[in-house]
Amino acid sequence: MKLKKSLGQNFLTDSFFLEKIVHSSQIQKIDDVIEIGPGNGALTEHILKCSNNVTAIEIDHRFSEKLRERHLNDNFQIYNKDFLKINLNEISFENKIVMGNLPYNVSSQIIFRLLESDLSFRHCVFLIQKELANRFLTSQKATKISIQCQLFCDIEPLFDIPPDAFEPKPKVNSTLIKISPHGKYKNMRKKYGLLQKILSVCFANPRKKILSSLKKIDLGSELFSFDLNKRPEELEINNFFEILNLYESKL
Repeated sequence: MKLKKSLGQNFLTDSFFLEKIVHSSQIQKIDDVIEIGPGNGALTEHILKCSNNVTAIEIDHRFSEKLRERHLNDNFQIYNKDFLKINLNEISFENKIVMGNLPYNVSSQIIFRLLESDLSFRHCVFLIQKELANRFLTSQKATKISIQCQLFCDIEPLFDIPPDAFEPKPKVNSTLIKISPHGKYKNMRKKYGLLQKILSVCFANPRKKILSSLKKIDLGSELFSFDLNKRPEELEINNFFEILNLYESKL
């Protein structure tokens, strides 16, 4: 079957890494799993061996039909829909493990749709482009998306997978990440839209001093607990909360 480049169809075929992903997901026999973008079903096969039930969401009808036929007698159901457009209320995410080898071109959109929808999943295990994974991680320099994610969850890198493990072979390495939701900043989530605006301004020039960004939102003469000579990429989430609260107080 001809793969569609527009859908980012690079399928993981290496059985060693497929088994390692399932092992890292901590699935028990009593657990239900949601798989995003199963494609040819290589990972699905391994998930079904370890889980109670699998619900898959696949945009390509060719693969969704094949998987529906293949797993007719298994605890398996599939939606032939675009995850970015599907009504998520159709599916129960309550205490489920969410997994997927995500298409590189929409990985961040999928992750943010899950987080911003405030779904009650247990955790996610996603395979994404290594470069993108580094932008999500708090152990690296801060980025707009790493700060946004911290509002909802903790993200942990599990291991890397080389291009040779895929078909067709991508030009980049991939990283398996684990996303664990938390409620540490639940009181700040109602200000998420305003936080995004602040982050967009601050990270427009991440290597310039934060003072330069603060001047753009009329906070250049205010006092803060952090050094205004620092760059946005050197700040922590609480520093951005401080900026946000002061900005909000002046609206």
